[in-house]
Amino acid sequence: MWAMRKREPLKLLTLAVLLAACSCARAMTIEQSRATYNDKHYQYEIVALLDAPLDRVQTILRDYEGYKQLDSRILEARVIDRPASYVAILETTLRVCMGPFCRNVKRVERVEESPLELSATADASRSDVTFGETHMMLSTSEGQTRVSYRTNIVPDFWVPAVVGRRWLLNTLADATTDLFRSVEARAKTASVSSAGTKDSPTAETN
Repeated sequence: MWAMRKREPLKLLTLAVLLAACSCARAMTIEQSRATYNDKHYQYEIVALLDAPLDRVQTILRDYEGYKQLDSRILEARVIDRPASYVAILETTLRVCMGPFCRNVKRVERVEESPLELSATADASRSDVTFGETHMMLSTSEGQTRVSYRTNIVPDFWVPAVVGRRWLLNTLADATTDLFRSVEARAKTASVSSAGTKDSPTAETN
């Protein structure tokens, strides 16, 4: 009888570990992904469901200077001006590789912020692109965050014909996907680390 009682806590502990493992196994789901090239325009669209709360995802995405911690391709990211409370002039330097060809690409963008939405337009006079537009929208779905993202870029640098276009499209898709995976991981980590602390919403309501 004592042996049976002793095993019960072990069963409960095993069950708790299994439940935790199932919860952690959830990860970003890509619902749509499409990369296209048309008349010098490199376009990429993705709709992804992140297993993380919307408020934390949005906070991380608006921490522009923290982007270089999210993707090693981002060498530098800094806000160089704030002409309005909802506008950031963002300068980024990215390492772009097309097969064996690599170079640093600088981009200066005007980022306009609105609730659950970011829109960025490149300043061609200060960037290594002749055109650049990016739009991102967030929404909630059963406690998760859906990200709808699209970007359209015309490089102002040499791209190897034919195969180079495919390399650049793959780089664009991989970099964007990796960025959102990192955002999800950081948002989940922040959620776990803040749970039970004095400043967390959970702790305040208990």
